[in-house]
Amino acid sequence: MAFPPHAFALHDGRVYSEWELHKLAAHGLRRYALVAGLLSLFLVGLDALLTRGAGFEPLLPVWVSRVALFMATGASAAFFALAFARKVEVQRPMALATLLTLSVAAAGALCAGSAGGFNGPLAFGLLPVVLAWPLVMPGGVKHALPAIGGALVTHFLIVLAISGRGISPEGRSAAGLLVFVVAGALCAAQVIEHWRSKAAELSQHDWLTNALSRPFLEERLTALCAQRQRSLAPVALVMFDIDRFKNINDSWGRQAGDEVLEMLVSGIKAEIRASDFIGRYGGDEFLLVLDECEGNSALALLDRLRARFSNKPMTVGDQQLKVSFAAGIVSVNPGDPLVMKDLLRNAERALENSKEAGRNRTAMAPPPPPSEPPVSQGPISGTETQIVG
Repeated sequence: MAFPPHAFALHDGRVYSEWELHKLAAHGLRRYALVAGLLSLFLVGLDALLTRGAGFEPLLPVWVSRVALFMATGASAAFFALAFARKVEVQRPMALATLLTLSVAAAGALCAGSAGGFNGPLAFGLLPVVLAWPLVMPGGVKHALPAIGGALVTHFLIVLAISGRGISPEGRSAAGLLVFVVAGALCAAQVIEHWRSKAAELSQHDWLTNALSRPFLEERLTALCAQRQRSLAPVALVMFDIDRFKNINDSWGRQAGDEVLEMLVSGIKAEIRASDFIGRYGGDEFLLVLDECEGNSALALLDRLRARFSNKPMTVGDQQLKVSFAAGIVSVNPGDPLVMKDLLRNAERALENSKEAGRNRTAMAPPPPPSEPPVSQGPISGTETQIVG
């Protein structure tokens, strides 16, 4: 599945991107369709039971509500099968879930209207299905409102059109309870989204530096590689670590080392774009992914960052520390293969080359697959860029 270039940029202040939102919605669609189908089948049985022993005259022919309920069940099964077969490749899962909600609500409203509307025993119809939305679908109230609010309006319009406006006190209580349920579902959607984002932030980000955690970093890099295979945009992968970081911990303490890591990541984040991302690969080693960035631009950025950190001391407690880092870059041009393990292996080789050459350097490796082991091009100064190939 191809995604636009901005698909990996964070949006609306959430901790996950449009791609993560799409994945959550795709998985949620399958569960939501299952709930809608089971609820439709339950209402089929309940409608049959009440109609057989009913003491009231249905306002519509019995077959109308039955057909509508079976169609709702069939639609739910079709959406479930689509989401199950396509998984994250399903297109527009949020729109599909909204369409399913409105369809199921309309079928339930026909059944409720036929059984006496808000004065009858099936006044709720299939509207309780919206209670499952905040549990399985992401996006908060922004994405829930079209589905949940639309389902309420659809239910009221159809039921009132069939049964008329004559509503008993019990019917008004039922209608008021439905409104209360829908309002509760919308509030629940926002609350659950808030805690879902908090949980995602804790699982996706390193607790110290707020860079991406390694598992999520690799997942996001894999998704980017899959997306970039179908595009004409370059990608630059940068692996770097702090020069002689152990000496900082031994000389100034681990708290000073933690502060250095925090300030380093914060400074780099201030220089990159929203579509780029940085993750903690392990210890003081980090991975920076520059989307739609050519090799020369990546080199210029890293040289600027190295100069900035090595020339201006960091204030750690009451001490002034000069910090530098070594970096290795893999630049992948349009049409070149993108395999995550090859990218990481070449970036590690370029980083090792920088360290062996004296640290505080940037080395550039060829894109994967590597043709030959990296070979140094000769001695360089502490502020130059080294090309290996």
